[in-house]
Amino acid sequence: GVATFASRAAVVSGNAVHVAAVSARARIAQAAANMLEADPDDIELEDGRAFVRGTSSRGVTLAEVATMSNPLRYAFNKAAQTATQFAPTARSTGKPLPDGERPGIEVSEYYSPPHATWAYGVHAALVEVDPVTCDIDVKRYVCVHDCGNMINPMIVEGQVAGGVAQGMGGAFYEKLEYDENGVLRNASFMDFLVPYATEIPHIEMVHMETPSPLNPLGVKGVGEAGTIPVGQVIASAVEDALSPLGTPPVRQVPLSPSAIHDLLREARVSV
Repeated sequence: GVATFASRAAVVSGNAVHVAAVSARARIAQAAANMLEADPDDIELEDGRAFVRGTSSRGVTLAEVATMSNPLRYAFNKAAQTATQFAPTARSTGKPLPDGERPGIEVSEYYSPPHATWAYGVHAALVEVDPVTCDIDVKRYVCVHDCGNMINPMIVEGQVAGGVAQGMGGAFYEKLEYDENGVLRNASFMDFLVPYATEIPHIEMVHMETPSPLNPLGVKGVGEAGTIPVGQVIASAVEDALSPLGTPPVRQVPLSPSAIHDLLREARVSV
């Protein structure tokens, strides 16, 4: 891999794991089929066992398959011929894998996506601005996103919530301040503001799942889904809230109370 940029971890690594798991499953089915004298296509895997379809009593555990596929057991016929000792319900052919087949259930696979995947969504915010204190109160924040098939919905929600929290930091607090000589004035967290949990509004999430046709798992990125739109959404909402007062367009974030005060002052001067 070349690091986790652009929400590629699940798309690249996740699909590599998927491809490897499919290959490992095929090896397990082949080994179990040899042990049970059955066709690999008739082998089902469920609850830690491999068994012949329609006859669940005729099967072996995955532990037994792994044991009999072990390189040491594979190498010695004497050990391989004792399959029934480890799997009394199985009828063994002597070896779990055909002659010439690499022993073990270990597989290595690679995955390179043919194209980038793009998630999409919509963010909306309802805000109130106090023209006296210049405070901004986010009354409601809604995020609708589509990251394809969700592998783990709880992790997806955490990523979106964390992204919105980071976006709130950019919308309200996080700004690099330089003096007239170009020296950074807030180079530590003593002076650089970040939002606390108390500054993050409740986030209403709506999950849509449109599988991507570009990879086997049908997944898209989700890491940036919460972060990227927040500053623009908040700036647009504040601009709309202040528009009856004749304030100029909001051109930048973060929107501190001082920034709101400057907008209101420009409106009064222009009047």
